[in-house]
Amino acid sequence: MRKYRLAILECDTPVEAVLEKLGTYGTIYDAFARRGLKAYVQDGGRSDIDLEVTTWNMVDMGALPPLGQVDGLMLTGSKHNAFDDDPWILRLVDYVREAYESKNVTLVGICFGHQIIARALGGQVERNAGAWEVSVDQVDLTPEGQKVFGVEKIHLHHMHQDIVKTLPEGAVNLGRSPVCEIQGLYIPRRAITVQAHPEFNDFIMSSILRKRHGQGIFPDDVYESGMARAEKQHDGLHVCKTFWRFMLDEL
Repeated sequence: MRKYRLAILECDTPVEAVLEKLGTYGTIYDAFARRGLKAYVQDGGRSDIDLEVTTWNMVDMGALPPLGQVDGLMLTGSKHNAFDDDPWILRLVDYVREAYESKNVTLVGICFGHQIIARALGGQVERNAGAWEVSVDQVDLTPEGQKVFGVEKIHLHHMHQDIVKTLPEGAVNLGRSPVCEIQGLYIPRRAITVQAHPEFNDFIMSSILRKRHGQGIFPDDVYESGMARAEKQHDGLHVCKTFWRFMLDEL
């Protein structure tokens, strides 16, 4: 058996309804990673992986995973801004850069995590001129993205207003949508990210939409459009299978 040590870096706490039903983002991402690994094995992937998952709270400035004791880092989404200079964000950026430079740890980033990895490696992150992208939407894959994911397009949940504006040196763009030109980045054997939320389901999406609509963050049109697409079929499991091919050096 090959032990794979995955450290999930929690960058937020779910909204109350999600936290009560599904637990923390650490719990949600742990389940997501295990579903993806099971699907990868069922598709003919190697079946000798002994997965060990640990979770680490970034916002509370808790301990960081010792880089010599993990094989991969998975950075979660967050309501926070990846371009801000809060102490925990700056520490996370420095840690991700150190992990990348160590050349012993693979990086997987989702939404906020995608943006943090881009920032740590020299890319630019910014607010997308007030444009929200929410709920299940289509991502048109670039030629590089088509090679990575093995399809021409994917449909995924989204929940973001911030974007990666410029890619780090050596990274390629995996896809684009009408709202976001950089939907993911890829550096062979080192980093893979998506702007979307492959770990989301309709319950998570609809809970966030209701919460942020009630807070006045989402206007009626964004809320109604998002709710209408929250239960659409999406390709989150396919993305997670691809993450595993990457983490196991098969991409």
